[in-house]
Amino acid sequence: MTGRTTDRKGKSKELKSLTNELQNEIAAFTLPNSLPCSEIDFPVAPRRKPRANWDEILEESEEKFQEVENYENSKKGRQPLSPFLNTECNYLKETVFVHLQPALEETLYKAQIWEALKQQKCFFNGIDHIAQLLWNNNPRHPQRKEHNLHIFNMPWVRELLKTNPRAYYPKSWLWPEDYAATVIQKTVRQYFVQREDEVQEMRNFWRKLEVERSIPEIQGNPLLSKKFAASQN
Repeated sequence: MTGRTTDRKGKSKELKSLTNELQNEIAAFTLPNSLPCSEIDFPVAPRRKPRANWDEILEESEEKFQEVENYENSKKGRQPLSPFLNTECNYLKETVFVHLQPALEETLYKAQIWEALKQQKCFFNGIDHIAQLLWNNNPRHPQRKEHNLHIFNMPWVRELLKTNPRAYYPKSWLWPEDYAATVIQKTVRQYFVQREDEVQEMRNFWRKLEVERSIPEIQGNPLLSKKFAASQN
């Protein structure tokens, strides 16, 4: 019995000493004036899972398909068309528009600078500028780029103006807008009417009749009639 009582007394003394040490440590502990943000656990709001945007998915798929098509086209290469497949559209696209489109773009840029689309009386002439660009940038005559002549300094223009001089004032300066619009509409309608097959046939008939009246020998001379028929075709 005496041994058990001594053990209990020893344990109680140890507990008292531990409690005293904890109380002393708690009394000596003081909070710091400030804590770094890295040591503070702020509450984090739960994030929602991003939903799939159908437009973005379509755009990404189209971009991927376009990349695949571009890669396939680059591998295939362009094959030259056979002569019987070369149409007028291909000729215009590959031969004419290659040089005409840059000239039109530069002409529009110059027209904006001169404000030709806002002012009726403007020194800038778009048709003259297009002719000047096409003549100077002709790929068959690369030496013309070195001189880059103005249209009125070109030899063929000077010769043409000697025989057919221009009016002092262009019609765009003299005509009012209403009358100019009427003339443009009339010309466009005339073109679309004259290109019809029936109208073309009638015009050819009157043209041949006029030639026969002016040259009476054509009726009795088969060679002249054949030559005239070949020239009309």
